Amino acid sequence: MRKRTLLIVAGLLVLLLGAAGALDHWLKGKEHPGLRVFLGQVWRNYPRSFAVDPPVLRITVDDDAMERIQAVVDAARERGVIMPEGNDYVQGEVVSPEGEWRARLRIKGKMSDHVEGDKWSFRVIARKDGGFLGMKRFSLQHPGTRNYLAEWFYHRLMRGEGLVALRYGFCRVELNGEDLGVYAYEEHFGPELLEHNDRVEGPLVRFDPGLFWQHRLNGVEGLGFEDGYGDQQAAALDAFGTNDLKEDPKANAVFEEAMTLMEAFRTGRRPASAVFEVERTGRRLALLDLLGGHRSMDWSDVKFHYDPVAQRFGPVSYESVSGFPIREIAGAFRCTGPATSADEFHTALFRDTVIFAAYVRALERYARPEWLDSAFTALKGPLDTASATLYGEFPYKELDREVYRRNQRIIQRALALPKAFHAHPDGRAGDTLFFTVVPVNNLPVLVDSLRLVDGRTWPVLGDRLVFARSAGQPGVPQRMAFLGTQVTDSLLMVDATIAAHVPGASAALTAAVFHQRLDPYDPAHFPTDRPANVGEFPFLHVDPATRTITTAPGRWVIDHDMVLPAGHVWKARAPLELQLAPGVRIISRAALFWEGREDLPIAVNGSGGSAILVLGAHEPSRIGHVRFAGLGAKGRAGLTFHQAALSMELSSVVAEAGACLVVNGTEATVQACSFTGGSDQLRGRGSKLLVSGSRFEGAGDDALTIEGGSLQLNNGWVAGAAGIGVKALLGARVEMDASAIEAAGTGVEAEQAAYLRMTGGALQAPRSVHAGKAELRYGPVRVELQKVRGVDAATVKCGRGSSVSIDGRSVNGPQPPLE
Repeated sequence: MRKRTLLIVAGLLVLLLGAAGALDHWLKGKEHPGLRVFLGQVWRNYPRSFAVDPPVLRITVDDDAMERIQAVVDAARERGVIMPEGNDYVQGEVVSPEGEWRARLRIKGKMSDHVEGDKWSFRVIARKDGGFLGMKRFSLQHPGTRNYLAEWFYHRLMRGEGLVALRYGFCRVELNGEDLGVYAYEEHFGPELLEHNDRVEGPLVRFDPGLFWQHRLNGVEGLGFEDGYGDQQAAALDAFGTNDLKEDPKANAVFEEAMTLMEAFRTGRRPASAVFEVERTGRRLALLDLLGGHRSMDWSDVKFHYDPVAQRFGPVSYESVSGFPIREIAGAFRCTGPATSADEFHTALFRDTVIFAAYVRALERYARPEWLDSAFTALKGPLDTASATLYGEFPYKELDREVYRRNQRIIQRALALPKAFHAHPDGRAGDTLFFTVVPVNNLPVLVDSLRLVDGRTWPVLGDRLVFARSAGQPGVPQRMAFLGTQVTDSLLMVDATIAAHVPGASAALTAAVFHQRLDPYDPAHFPTDRPANVGEFPFLHVDPATRTITTAPGRWVIDHDMVLPAGHVWKARAPLELQLAPGVRIISRAALFWEGREDLPIAVNGSGGSAILVLGAHEPSRIGHVRFAGLGAKGRAGLTFHQAALSMELSSVVAEAGACLVVNGTEATVQACSFTGGSDQLRGRGSKLLVSGSRFEGAGDDALTIEGGSLQLNNGWVAGAAGIGVKALLGARVEMDASAIEAAGTGVEAEQAAYLRMTGGALQAPRSVHAGKAELRYGPVRVELQKVRGVDAATVKCGRGSSVSIDGRSVNGPQPPLE
């Protein structure tokens, strides 16, 4: 009997070991380390899920809608592709942590992986005031479609680096009462995405993938051929919310402008750096290297925000397909020649050395171990929460930090080139020496100088760029010229080295010059951006050593657009008068240092929509004792500082139409200034504004408007505004001390979770205070008034869920019904 029992136990052990072996083999086939690691992950991670209470979305649809959804799923499983035909939105009800709201939803995605098993992917659009975590449009999908925590990490890093990033995380989903488990939520494209990222209003665009997916469908059906319409060059630029553009002429005009600029890039008439935001584009590409997201570098997946002020496209983080080891960096073997209209999209970006330099600068930062360490430290709390939520169903899906550290080491090694290029002498002409250089690397190189054995250094003349070698091909020779002194033929045979560096890299490279000539050679050309046109204005002088632009005194007429270069400072002093011809603009990437005198201010006059734009200046502009008059027009601000800090004092702005001063995404100090006329007089978006001792008179609409960011208004005076004296939107924080608002249509107004506090001063208006209702997308509004003269509680309007207090007492007006 004992012998029989022993045989049974032994048999069971054999079966268990066999099953364990099969499971271990299966796990390793799924690129998992194996059963032992799997069991450890479950033991370690699953209990952590009990420490979090993730948000839950409870979705309800009726039977008819469910049948329509099931039909789309069945067709996709049969065909392998989710077709748009029949995949229409259905009506549903959603209960979220914010409350109950109506929504439209449909199956989301292109390939059938979005409808495998029970976790189908959905696109959800909230109706009216509904929303989830501030999102009106979002997707719900199996966490595996975006590689679990890797996508979460990607979006957090992108936002930390200043890119437009989607809100992305994990929640639980119920559909018609059935618990579907843990889902990934992903923000879709709408105005709230720009609001959340503090961007100016502008279209969110992509290359329409409709024709590309028809091309893919041909292949799925076994009929793949060179159809032509599947290429990026055939895709139209598409705006999210295109149907809304039909009803908004202004937004439609901005989109048309975006289309024109993108087409100029695709046809080779404008280089990438004149079309895309340089630094942010470089950061996106570099982060995809660090995170191992090369599979997302497909033109059909890229998304952009068009900034109509800077007239540039900025990248939007989307679908990284990351968390994988890299074998080369994304820029390798890309910059192999001048850009052409036939280039693949990302190749066209990398061929632009301005963007390539930004990419390498970002790579050097991201490749430092301490950069990644600090990212993990900063994100520890949110990452722990996201991980614990995911572990409730997927305890074995940890964020593999070693993948990123290995990618860092690959980046470090990829940038550490052992040699710049091969170099050969190629004759001379007078005091100019020529050399033929042959690329040996997969990265481009910029030549700096020629160094002789006696220590002399000669500068390079003309083109400095040595293109990368094409993969699997010898380098294409290029000719380089250097200007020297006392040049003789014997110099062509002495030992010399050429100094160089990868664009944007901090490490220096060298190449010893061979004694032998190399023929034949091919000259190289590359596109360059249009230079600034300072030389077209005789009253301006540029000192290249100090990178300073100075202005001759006198009265000067500017009869065509003036473009000033980045990295410079434009200095101007009284006596000076600048007269801008109708419609003419000053577009400056240089900081303005304009200093008039109390008895003799600098005068800047314009008409017909003339304007001044300062874009991304490297240091704050300083304006004192300057009188601006006649600038701006309907829809065009007179003065705009876009991502360019400003300090302005003892100056005045007089406008007939348009905004007087607009400040976007920066900091500005305005002291003892006056603003007269115009529509809106001071507008800030995502900015920190400090305004003191300043006057705002006769605004055609609103005097001061702050969207996001903050405003501190001290000893200000607002009078005669046809609209609102001070207006706060999108979570802005406004503090007003000892300020007066008189004869405005509405004294102060706050909307969309803004906070406004007024201490001292006076408030006299037909409607003294308007606090908008609390919204699911934003939250409640708070307005607090302390010791404010003239305020009348009867003129207060307060929306449902928001609050207004006067001297500590709640004064909430009639509550409107919920919509």
